Amino acid sequence: MAQTHGQQGHQSPQSIKKKGHANSWKDGPRRNLESTLKPHELPNIKDEISLLGEEWCGLYEIDVGFQPSHYKTAMSNLIKNPNINSTVILRADVLIENKYTYDKSEQQSAEQFTNDNPEELLLDKNDNGSAEETILSLYLDDLEVRHCPLTPGFRPLQETVRRIIPRNPSKDYIINQTCLILEKPEDESILIIYTPHIKVPDETPFYLPAVKAIGLLLSKGKLSVHYLPFETESVQYYRDLKPTERPIRIAYRLLGTAKKHSMGVMNGYQKRVNHDLVVSKVAFQDRYIKLKQKYAKSLVDSWSESTDPRKHVFEDIAIAAFLIEFWNKIYEDKQQFEFRDLGCGNGLLCHILIMEGYRGIGIDARARKSWSTYPPIVQSCLQEQVIVPSVLLRPHPAQRQVSPNLRDNGQVFKVPIRQPDLTQQQLPPNVQMVECYTSADLLNMPQVNTAEFPKNTFVIGNHSDELTCWIPLLGYPFMVIPCCSHNLNGDKIRYPVNRERQAENATLSYSSNSRYASLVDHVEDVAELYGWKVEREMLRIPSTRNAAVIGYKPSAQYMTNSIYEILAMEGGAGRWVENTMALMKKPPRDH
Repeated sequence: MAQTHGQQGHQSPQSIKKKGHANSWKDGPRRNLESTLKPHELPNIKDEISLLGEEWCGLYEIDVGFQPSHYKTAMSNLIKNPNINSTVILRADVLIENKYTYDKSEQQSAEQFTNDNPEELLLDKNDNGSAEETILSLYLDDLEVRHCPLTPGFRPLQETVRRIIPRNPSKDYIINQTCLILEKPEDESILIIYTPHIKVPDETPFYLPAVKAIGLLLSKGKLSVHYLPFETESVQYYRDLKPTERPIRIAYRLLGTAKKHSMGVMNGYQKRVNHDLVVSKVAFQDRYIKLKQKYAKSLVDSWSESTDPRKHVFEDIAIAAFLIEFWNKIYEDKQQFEFRDLGCGNGLLCHILIMEGYRGIGIDARARKSWSTYPPIVQSCLQEQVIVPSVLLRPHPAQRQVSPNLRDNGQVFKVPIRQPDLTQQQLPPNVQMVECYTSADLLNMPQVNTAEFPKNTFVIGNHSDELTCWIPLLGYPFMVIPCCSHNLNGDKIRYPVNRERQAENATLSYSSNSRYASLVDHVEDVAELYGWKVEREMLRIPSTRNAAVIGYKPSAQYMTNSIYEILAMEGGAGRWVENTMALMKKPPRDH
């Protein structure tokens, strides 16, 4: 169970702080304040009494050009997304929300929302019920809206109680927090107040300043930030802090973020990338935290590849979390399907999925060092093979009509080989040695996989390079995360910009004229040609190549285009065997 304040095993916030999060509140303002502003230019208002009352300490004030309506919209979004202010925070779950409106006679009416079943995070339990890392939390049953002393004239517009979920709840506390949006009609002032549900400064999570409340005030074209100290601290204590000290840097950061997002609303900014279109953010993030707790440390500590484990481990944990929650949506249970991870690389994604109880196989042209470090149950599911789709080796339907027993199409494939220098000198100039493979040879080679899988297979292409455009054509439900751009021959290519699809996706996910965007669009085009209903999700992974193209529902046009017609439209695949057989003799890529 999650730890609550006072339970055995509780760790003090001070012990958590010692573990450190150097960039918890995006410490950029330290450099800005020290190096770009002279002492007399610091935007402090320390010597003045706070506009919120004598109990408050005013810290910074700046001139702004946006209107109260812009500010309210921006701050409403920041209340729902505290991760914008702190990289340590994962998200916030809204538990209570009260909205107030006033008619001309100043009569108040309220619209109220209460989460009747606040999600209980049990991320310290695995599927067998054994304990994982401790989850830290404080006063999660405290759902009362908290108020602060204020100068007269403010009235509520919105009261929200949110639950802040940190990225690592075994180090940073999960807490509830009241967020108020208030207005003062006489001068159109708008005030935002954040009040954590804690009792003393030592209970403050690392991702918050150790104050009772934070106020952000827009009044008469000026935006200011204010702290309400705990009873054990004085207003003078914060007035005496240096601008480079952490509580003051946090205040400066909060002020800057509020201004930036309010200006964005005023200027009509629209979010360029929309996440969570296929799988909900809450489901994904909760699964991600659980998998990270179970696997991250041991995988990073035992990493045997030359690549950066922090990138690969956390990226594949996130992809596994997404797949698990997606499969929970489309399948009844784990036994209903099995997966094939084509171009599985280091096998990490397969390892996580298999350890989570899913059945599947990872296939790559070259084994990796990591494979031997996994448990035997995972090692037995990793295969060193190249993929040669059966359509390139099996008879054409017209041939089968004439010869029903024909097993291969009789083609011969020539694969260039490198010879020792002595042998090469005995050959005439410009003569290339080749190995010849017939379709029958390739069908019988254990190093070749023809992608003829069981009907209940789900195919994964995680940065699978040459296989990316092939995967939607294999005939199985799939998710492919494009990376490097190749055609069906396995040759590098830059696909032209699809203006129609770019316009279609402009408000949905990712849209640009980049090589990567064109590749993602082309994968969707190929999938739709084959007859899949395509969905796109921008994954929450530490990679700029984060577009997932998903197809699991056939459209009305499913397979109306012959695979041979699609191959012809794509320029053929005559060099696929040559290029893919050569992969077995090349060193693996580092992505």
